[in-house]
Amino acid sequence: MQNNNEAHRDDITIGEESTAQYVRPALKTGHTIPDFRLMSVEGAAISPTDYKGRKNLVIIFFDAHSSSDLVMLSLVGRRYQEIADDNAEVLAISVGPIDELQTCAADFHFQFPLLSDMHSQAACSYCVVGSMIFVADKFGELKMQSDISEANIDEKLDKALSALELIELECPECGVSTWPVE
Repeated sequence: MQNNNEAHRDDITIGEESTAQYVRPALKTGHTIPDFRLMSVEGAAISPTDYKGRKNLVIIFFDAHSSSDLVMLSLVGRRYQEIADDNAEVLAISVGPIDELQTCAADFHFQFPLLSDMHSQAACSYCVVGSMIFVADKFGELKMQSDISEANIDEKLDKALSALELIELECPECGVSTWPVE
């Protein structure tokens, strides 16, 4: 027969194991970003590896139901050319069905892909809490990550642009990250 202390210890272990599945450490600068393949509002499946060796990435997680996040994303759209001038592409990701994003795309006409993370897999692998921005070089190395909001988007975009400019000045032969092989 099991005594109360042993039963209690098992309960704690079970609780810790279930928590470990959901609590993840944040991504670390200098590490390779997680890969994903998500559907865009145009119907294309898009992955960071599609840009490997060609473009740096600015990955933005946002809430398509939040009016302040949509304003924030429109500010990103206004500065899109600055980002593109630094050899980068924006991938905007929202958790939820593609039809909600199609409405958003029709209303705002963004120049960058809007991606649906229907099952929160990308958000989970990036340890996203709220709206966030990630900058990665063309080899998948994470250079910057931060929370973002309508109030701080210009400041965060300035930091992202600085990171992109630095990426373009770096020597890739001095230490190229490797992307995951599937």
